[in-house]
Amino acid sequence: MAHEWELEVVKDWTTNQIKNRIWAAVSCGQPIPGCVSVEALRAELINRGEEPVGYHNT
Repeated sequence: MAHEWELEVVKDWTTNQIKNRIWAAVSCGQPIPGCVSVEALRAELINRGEEPVGYHNT
């Protein structure tokens, strides 16, 4: 479950930034800026009406 502070951090990120950061975290093991979790990024995509899966093979 995403914390409220994580959602505050990512609210101004573009959809492409969010998707690319999920890919980098899942596929490459790269940390997400701000110590945000993948779950928070996926929650933000859902809030924006996007599917939280299906890009970059995640």
